[in-house]
Amino acid sequence: MLYNGIERIDKIKKIIAAANPDVIVFCVDFDGTLVKICKSPYDVAVAPSLYDFLTKINTINNIFLCIVTGRELADIEQRVNIKRNIIYSGNHGFEIKSYYKDFKLNFLIENAVNYIPLLTEALSQIKKKGINNLIIENKKFSISMHYRLLNNNEAKFLKQSVKDIITKNPEFKKYLHITRGKKILEIRPRIDWNKGSACDYIIKEMSKTCLVSSNRTGSAGSAALPNPVSTKKFNVLRVNIGDDITDETMFSHNYSFNLEENTFNVSLINCVIGKKQSLADFYLADYSRTPVFIKNIIDIFSG
Repeated sequence: MLYNGIERIDKIKKIIAAANPDVIVFCVDFDGTLVKICKSPYDVAVAPSLYDFLTKINTINNIFLCIVTGRELADIEQRVNIKRNIIYSGNHGFEIKSYYKDFKLNFLIENAVNYIPLLTEALSQIKKKGINNLIIENKKFSISMHYRLLNNNEAKFLKQSVKDIITKNPEFKKYLHITRGKKILEIRPRIDWNKGSACDYIIKEMSKTCLVSSNRTGSAGSAALPNPVSTKKFNVLRVNIGDDITDETMFSHNYSFNLEENTFNVSLINCVIGKKQSLADFYLADYSRTPVFIKNIIDIFSG
């Protein structure tokens, strides 16, 4: 059952109380979740109010912010333009970069560069179709085709053309695959990795450094526990927020893992934008409610 993430604050409080988190990690999609989806991805901009909100929350003790998007890493870094206390995960998790002082991460999925020649050739074949008003993003490790401006017949032609390009070329068929989103087709390497995989990876990498060194009284992501040797368990609350089918891979269940002598218990709050069929537990009416939802969780945690 989906609960309204703003109205059912009582449910949020119970989850946080049960999780008893030492830290919260927000894994938040960008387009459609933090900002309004535009006809062209190049028209999307971060409003000053959102920029101020993000820069404010990423200074709060034991709150970590990760923007998880299908956009290219360089694109999302430039568009958000925050280079302190933030993690960017681009290309659906293929690229990850951390700007936390005590958590340095510069990740690229293994063998991603080997797919560039195939993607380049596929892109060339798509462009030869000459589809007017089709917006194509060459994201180096994937290709996005935005067809919001196409009529139904044009969109149908695009989908069939892309399917033919991939399925009729043995190498394309073996190493590439097509995914779909909101008025978007994507061609990606056939690698078993997605936004959910990236979030899991980020949490495990953080557990090696900044999660262990965080506590409820120290500075953001950098304080030392009073007695780290005797502390064996760490509780992490991961809050996933997204609007598209690609974000569903983030919506998982509570889990635990061990690293050296430490046990990490990860509790999840999953929230989808729009009331619809989803693996999420909560929903928000639209992207404008995302900052409110985030703030409510932080207030409960900090209170």
